[in-house]
Amino acid sequence: MIGLVAVVVESLRLHDYPLIIGALVVFVLSLKSKDLGLVAYFIYALYSTQRVDVTSLYSYQSFTTALIFALAMLLLLEDVLRGKSEVESAELIPSLLLFLGVFVPESFIAGSLLYLAVRVFSPWGVLFGGVVACLLFLLRDTLMSLGAPGQVAVLSAVTLGVIGVLYLLKGPEKRPMFGANNRVQKL
Repeated sequence: MIGLVAVVVESLRLHDYPLIIGALVVFVLSLKSKDLGLVAYFIYALYSTQRVDVTSLYSYQSFTTALIFALAMLLLLEDVLRGKSEVESAELIPSLLLFLGVFVPESFIAGSLLYLAVRVFSPWGVLFGGVVACLLFLLRDTLMSLGAPGQVAVLSAVTLGVIGVLYLLKGPEKRPMFGANNRVQKL
């Protein structure tokens, strides 16, 4: 249900209230049928992308708006795929951060990334991601003075570093390829 909360907060930030009604319709349809919810989600995604105005990803405000929109859509998709309306304990603290996102956009980003990290990675991965996010927040004035190429380089380096460390913390999974347990049937 955190995806619905994320879309409501995003709509309040953008002052675009019809997005709330669309998200409610998508959520209710996903409770009825996952397939119907996915169809409604993709129609909603096409509609809502036209409502968000992002002029350039190089300005801080436009980048945060695009990131908040993308994370809200990702959390809504996760709700649609889960198909449950219960509130889990892993959603409580990130939901508070999402609600603070109406006033502080970075709080929304931190809350949604915290929720995704808790669902996917270990507690050490969550701690590492939080430290990196705090460092980027503290250094945002310095990053703004680097210009576009410098910002892209720093963002790429941080992203690759975080992905690498989180992958090492989680560890690779061993899976059989191409149905190794299945035998080929002769005709």
